[in-house]
Amino acid sequence: MIDPLLTFQLDLMRLDAGTRREVLKILNGLRKDLIAALAENPMSEFSAARANRLIRESDAVIARYYAQAQQELFATADELAPIVAETTRAAMQVAVSTSVVLPAASVLASVAGDALIMGATMESWWAKQEADVAFRFAAAIRQGIAAAQTNQQIIRRVRAELDVTRANAASLVQTSVAQVANDARMAVFQANADVVSSLKWITALDGHVCALCMARADKEWRTDTLAPIGHGIPFASPPIHFNDRCLLVPQTRFSAMGTGQRASIDGPVDRKTTFADFLERKGKAFQDDVLGPGRADLWRDGKITLQDLISGTGRPLTLGQLRARYT
Repeated sequence: MIDPLLTFQLDLMRLDAGTRREVLKILNGLRKDLIAALAENPMSEFSAARANRLIRESDAVIARYYAQAQQELFATADELAPIVAETTRAAMQVAVSTSVVLPAASVLASVAGDALIMGATMESWWAKQEADVAFRFAAAIRQGIAAAQTNQQIIRRVRAELDVTRANAASLVQTSVAQVANDARMAVFQANADVVSSLKWITALDGHVCALCMARADKEWRTDTLAPIGHGIPFASPPIHFNDRCLLVPQTRFSAMGTGQRASIDGPVDRKTTFADFLERKGKAFQDDVLGPGRADLWRDGKITLQDLISGTGRPLTLGQLRARYT
């Protein structure tokens, strides 16, 4: 069942890229409005009281744009869980001889709202990032005024801070999509605990794996108790850090044991198959569809890696396109 899950994971990366693109469009509007406010009101001519008033007014602008960005992400997250669950169920059904069931609709409906990213809800993370933008914006202005900088120097300082916050937002979008998807998969695995004997950690992408994920690569945990099998690493469901692309793959009681291979729709493959191996096996047409013809040529020539998908420079998918592919 590994190939259908890897295929979907690649499309999920494309959905994530498309969602990030839409969120960053919104935040580009915020950047434009904040810079325009600074250009129209030279900071070098401001008293502290007037600067504080502009900062207070900007707080409302920041809150409005971040509410829009959060709404964009949550609209995707709310609809994503059922698609992931059905795709996971279908992939498992191909590999086993018994019926694979979906979790209750109420469980899937709550996945996005209940998703915790490193112990905090998505809503909490967005609130934290909104507050960080407001803090950085205000600090850049006040530091510029204190240093007697020109208005253009202050604007450059603000732009640099906003670049950081945009990168943070992009990372949060990607991690949120991964969290919702993995939580939906876990719901399917747990609903079929009589079939799924263990969960195996698959590292995402090629040679760009952090030490935390590398230590978990190919490790397994029991589905019922989440106890480690043959190792001492406690169970954790990915993502375990921002930008984590790993996933858990179910091992069923029907899986071939002791062969060094696992089943796939293309026949037996090595258990350590990576996304890069997978793409190479799928052929040029599939690679062009996922990466885009030009980028696929660069990848085939060894000039870029799959890690470049994280930047959103591949071929993004919309939620509607993802739904059309899998439902």
